[in-house]
Amino acid sequence: MGRKPRIAIAAAAGVVALFCAGVSAIALRAAVIALPTGGIMERLRGGAPVSKGERVAAARASYRAGQVFETGRYWSDAALAAADLGPRERERALQGTSLEALVDGALKSAPASPQNWVRRAAFQLSAGDVKGARVSLETSLLLGRFMPRLTVPRLRIMIELLHRSADPALEAYIAEQIRIAARTEPLALARFADHGAAEGIAQRTLAGDFALYDAYLRALASVRAQKAKEATAK
Repeated sequence: MGRKPRIAIAAAAGVVALFCAGVSAIALRAAVIALPTGGIMERLRGGAPVSKGERVAAARASYRAGQVFETGRYWSDAALAAADLGPRERERALQGTSLEALVDGALKSAPASPQNWVRRAAFQLSAGDVKGARVSLETSLLLGRFMPRLTVPRLRIMIELLHRSADPALEAYIAEQIRIAARTEPLALARFADHGAAEGIAQRTLAGDFALYDAYLRALASVRAQKAKEATAK
């Protein structure tokens, strides 16, 4: 190989190295922005109690991180954190960006993300778009059926859809997601069921599988014991 080809290869390698270094620096900057509220996001994904102030902080940090890098990932987190905030807190956390625009931005950046389609389904359902919510839910399932940490958000949407209209296919999806949750995140399932929305369905679904049923009941007992302890402390 002559000198000129070697110089060209070295130059190309240098450009690639500089590009990778630049991307790494941007990714690191976004991660540093989101890092202080990482624990809050983990609790939100697991269905654990999170205060309004923590939600605002997590939504703000995730939104800012998504402006820097991996918009689909961080803005999806911001949408999760901001979903239950009031209009004033949400506007402050998201710098005036609407929740709809946030969900759409996350989806456009990462259209193959099952999480982003679930976020969209939840938003559509809250806006009264039942058909759109069902399509988005189906898309999320097509992109990944076995998704720990996504079972409870899916169940929340599925059960609300089922309350609006009987649907055998939806009932089958619910049973499947309950079994996945009982196997991978029984505590999150128990927290969700403890609110009353899914307790009966969960018990009926799991009654035929002792191991899953036992794990779920133990988790439910733990959740209720913790609630009783907190109530006593007050």
